[in-house]
Amino acid sequence: MNKKLISSHPLLWIIGVSALILFGCSVLRHELFQSNAYDLGIFDQAIYLMSQAQSPISSFLDFHILGDHAAWIFYLLALFYKIYPSVYWLFAVQAVALALAALPTWHLARHADLTAGQAIAVAVVYLLYPLVFNINLFDFHPEVIAVPALLGAVLAARLDRIGWFCLCIFLTLGCKAVLSLTVAAMGIWLLVFEKKRRCGAIALVSGITWFAIATKIVIPFFGSQAASVERHIPRYAYLGNSFSEIVKNLLLNPGLVLGQVFSLENLGYLLLLLAPVIWGLSVQAMQPLIAALPTLGINLLSDFPTQKT
Repeated sequence: MNKKLISSHPLLWIIGVSALILFGCSVLRHELFQSNAYDLGIFDQAIYLMSQAQSPISSFLDFHILGDHAAWIFYLLALFYKIYPSVYWLFAVQAVALALAALPTWHLARHADLTAGQAIAVAVVYLLYPLVFNINLFDFHPEVIAVPALLGAVLAARLDRIGWFCLCIFLTLGCKAVLSLTVAAMGIWLLVFEKKRRCGAIALVSGITWFAIATKIVIPFFGSQAASVERHIPRYAYLGNSFSEIVKNLLLNPGLVLGQVFSLENLGYLLLLLAPVIWGLSVQAMQPLIAALPTLGINLLSDFPTQKT
């Protein structure tokens, strides 16, 4: 009886249909030769080489894939390529991850005392959020896997499930080194506002620790820290031509920074983020967005257009 009830839950049907739609759209884009060779080619080649027990040296980057963003999640994705090597696995994983994030969203809504129908509405709002469709359509990026993991971590923290919380944090950190900043910021939110000391401390410490390990050990060992940094410096060229110059201007030239942050381009970016859900936001309930501040700050400081699409 319980199995029948679970299998017939409308949310599962919604998630399944959403995953199929997202997968179909990304495949169609690829078949129409609209996908990009750079990121998609880098990841596809590296995962294939891993599946063949070869060193994943990217032809584009000319160094080990872990030297890029320390994303060890690629080793898990390589298991799919062992079954059959195909880039379509990446489209499928991305579509399923994005659709599956509706599940913890539904549970979070129920935990907030919403009715079952209201919780489904919230999950559907997530699935219809334009950026969910847009990021799915933009080739493949491993950090998308962190979307359900981060929402799962929030749910686990609120339910005091320490084991599940640690698993979700571990998975998130493996998707991209910079997500350690998101995890650390989430730890601050849990400690200060949610009073979840254990989960907050775990997130804060693990985020800071992995950021240090990834940037000071993993990336320099497997690749070239200078090359990895130089790939992204053009996104902040107005602040300087080197990492040290950028940091110096961030600290000593606030006028330059504020001029970029409070620009029309950033206003449009914020409108794209908030407009679809502005009807459901309240100042009192925006505390969880503290976890989003590192990513939001990185994007607002950049003058690279595609970082805000």
